Amino acid sequence: MRPVATAGSPPETNAATPQPGNPAASGSAESNPPPPPKKIPALPNPAQRASRLRLVLLLILLLIGGIIGFGYLRYTDQFIRTEDAFVSGHQVQIGAEIAGQIKTVPWQNNQTVSQGAVLFTLDATPYQAAVAAAEANLAAAQRSQATAAAAVVTAQAAVAQAQASAHQAEDHLARIQRIKVQQFVSAQDLTDARAAVAVAQAGVAQANAALDQARANAGQPGQQNDRIRAAQAQLTSAEYQLRRTSITAPMTGRLANYTIQPGQPVAPAQPLFSMVATDGLWIDANFKETEIGRIHIGMPVEIHSDVFPQQKITGTVVSISAGAGTAFSLLPPQNATGNWVKVTQRVPVRIALDAKPGEPPLPIGTSATVQILRVEHPMGWLAATLSLFGIHNHSHADSRY
Repeated sequence: MRPVATAGSPPETNAATPQPGNPAASGSAESNPPPPPKKIPALPNPAQRASRLRLVLLLILLLIGGIIGFGYLRYTDQFIRTEDAFVSGHQVQIGAEIAGQIKTVPWQNNQTVSQGAVLFTLDATPYQAAVAAAEANLAAAQRSQATAAAAVVTAQAAVAQAQASAHQAEDHLARIQRIKVQQFVSAQDLTDARAAVAVAQAGVAQANAALDQARANAGQPGQQNDRIRAAQAQLTSAEYQLRRTSITAPMTGRLANYTIQPGQPVAPAQPLFSMVATDGLWIDANFKETEIGRIHIGMPVEIHSDVFPQQKITGTVVSISAGAGTAFSLLPPQNATGNWVKVTQRVPVRIALDAKPGEPPLPIGTSATVQILRVEHPMGWLAATLSLFGIHNHSHADSRY
C-alpha cells in the first residue's frame, strides 16, 4: 500500500524512496542525502517584551520629570515666597478726655465710619455751666481792669495837682526870698514859705507813689492784662471741655469692640473701644535670614490673602527690620551657652499694600502668602520650562532687581 500524507508533514516523493529494480534511483538517493531543515528564529518571550517596555516608559517618565523639575526650579527662582505673613494696620484706642455719662451712641459694632464723624456724646450740662461761669468771670475781670485803668488816671491827676502845688510853693518861696533881702518880710514868713515848699514836694512824692500803686494794680493794658488773660484761659478750658463732650473719629476706619451704652459712666482716658484704619494697611512678612540678602526696598510684591483668595493684591517692599524677631522679644534668647543649636531666624519685612478703590479692606491679623518678585516680568511655568530649551518669550524679559 502507498503511504498517505497527513497535514503538517512534508509529502513523500518517489525520488526520496528508492524503488526496487531501479539501481540509478537507488544510487542517487545514497549519494545525495536530503538537506537539513531551516531554523526558524525564536520569538521573544512576552515577559521580556513587557520588561523592555517598562524600562522605556520609565526612562521617558524620568526625562519628563527632570524637565518639569528644572522648569519648576527656574519658575520658583523668580520669587521669594513665604506663608509667614500677617496683615497689620493702624489701630487707636478710643476714649473720652473728660469724665461724664454717655448720652448718645449712634453706631454699631464693626461699622465703617469716616474721619470726623461723631462716635458718641457725653452729657454736656455741667460743662455748659462751666462755660457760663468762665464767661462771667471774664466779664468781671474786664470790669476790674477798667476800674484799675480809671484809678491810674486818677492817680496821674493827683500827681499833676501835687506838682502844681509844689511849683506854686517854690515860686512863693522865691518871692519871699527876694523881698527878704529888702527887709520887707519877716523871718517867720520865710520859714513858712520854706515849709510850704517841703509839704508840696512831699505831696508830689505821695502822688507818684499812689500812681505807681495804681499802675501795679492795673497791670498791662487791654487783653494783655493778667486778670483778663487768666479769665480768658479759664473760658478757653471750659469751652475745650465742652467740645470734648462730642467724641469724633480721628481717622477713617472700622469700629471694634464698640459695646458702649447710653448712661454708662466714663472716666478720663478710659479706653472704651478700638478703631482700625481702613487705609494705609501693610503686611509684616517674616522671611528667613538666608533670603534677606536678595530682598531690596522697592521690589514689587504679590499677595494672596486667605480671606479673599480670588482678590489680586499687590504691594511694595518699604522696609526691612533692623533685627530678627527674637531680638526684640520680651525675653531674648541666650545663645552664649554650651548646648547652642543653630536655628534659622526670620526677619520681618514690611510691605505696603497698593490702595485700589472699591476693594474690601483686609482684616488685620489675618494671614497671607507673599511673593516678592525678583524679575520685572515673571514667566509662567510653561515659559520657564520652554526656556530650558532656548525658547524665550520676549514679552517676559528676565530683568532681575
